[in-house]
Amino acid sequence: MKRGTVVLDAGHGGTEKIGGSSPNNATSPSGVKEKDVTLDLVRKTRDALRKLATDGKHEVHIFLTRDDDTNLGLSDRARLARQTDADLFLSIHCNASDAHNARGVETLIRPREHDNPNYDDDLALATTIQKAVFTAVQNRDPKTRDRRVKDQRLGVLNDAFLAKKTKACLVEVEFIDRADVDALLNTGPNATAVRTEIAEALAGALLASLGEG
Repeated sequence: MKRGTVVLDAGHGGTEKIGGSSPNNATSPSGVKEKDVTLDLVRKTRDALRKLATDGKHEVHIFLTRDDDTNLGLSDRARLARQTDADLFLSIHCNASDAHNARGVETLIRPREHDNPNYDDDLALATTIQKAVFTAVQNRDPKTRDRRVKDQRLGVLNDAFLAKKTKACLVEVEFIDRADVDALLNTGPNATAVRTEIAEALAGALLASLGEG
């Protein structure tokens, strides 16, 4: 039986910048905002993880940093992992590029040299998350790219605020500033199904990353 606590963080939110967290970064050509995509994906991931836990008789506690259109500072998002003694912390975002020509999925972890004592554990979690999301997107659109796991100094992954045991990473689910990705995730006839498949892949990766109880 798997056992543990998972914190899911929907990137951005609200209308004002708070504690280093902007209200929104990426926006699709059709006007869909990153903050709305991430909230939907987080809710779907929570529901999928709950179902997996129930079906498999696992004991999984799930917390969201936000469940509406509000913004939280980066440290406050991470602190929820400490308050709940979380085993896993996953922040979900969408990407964009200045030239609007990039594609792919990438997952980020805090570098070892920037006060990350859990680097190896974070890398293991991020590798599992990256493979799951990339595969889910690739199954729907072979033009996506595997941008792999990368080190990046992100405040939301700062171990000074997380619980000591928390494995943490941030996944960038494709570049929504692209018209083809906009159709894939937001406006196309299969967009809801694609988001659900990504969430189910995330739920499976999170469950696999929890320890046996």
